[in-house]
Amino acid sequence: MHITAERVDSTLSSPKKKTHPTWQVHISLENDKVERDVEIRLDHVGKDVEMVVLNGTPIGFVHHVEPVYVALTGPDLARAVEISQKLTLDGSIKALLDTVPMETLTAS
Repeated sequence: MHITAERVDSTLSSPKKKTHPTWQVHISLENDKVERDVEIRLDHVGKDVEMVVLNGTPIGFVHHVEPVYVALTGPDLARAVEISQKLTLDGSIKALLDTVPMETLTAS
């Protein structure tokens, strides 16, 4: 899978409105000639923990434990399973994307 990402600001209209970091991600799959754009959003769920949401569907969590970002996959934080530790947030998000079933990515 080849991924490129660009951060977009989806809620710049009101400075008082709480914003969620959002990226438009361009995905090229090895076995599929169609390239697609998906939206990745982070929702704050606890101290140093963000839920990673792909096209409106939660796919996992990233827990920032200095100095690493721990990627966790699972339906909720209590049952999530660690899949990687990276030095960057985008590295952890990519690790989560690698665990998402192809059907979820191609449904966008």
